[in-house]
Amino acid sequence: MSFTSEEFNCPCCGTEVSAGAKFCSECGASEDSGWNQDVEEGFGAEDDFDYDDYLEREFGTARPRTTREKFHRVATVAIIIFVCISLTILSIVGM
Repeated sequence: MSFTSEEFNCPCCGTEVSAGAKFCSECGASEDSGWNQDVEEGFGAEDDFDYDDYLEREFGTARPRTTREKFHRVATVAIIIFVCISLTILSIVGM
């Protein structure tokens, strides 16, 4: 890209920005913030961000599986294995 007088480099990330742009499309620095060079970059740049709290709020805590749920899982896996073995035997015998 050729640099013209209608463009300038963003003071935060160095990307070429059109002279009339309200913000940098690369890093988000804006005219309102005075093209602030002290903007922290990246997800979770806030000092008080608690990742564990975020996970709990978004996804909740995992509850232990009940005996019935465990039985259903084991039964499902057993049925799938039985069907696979049966199909394998049938394909061998059918040859």
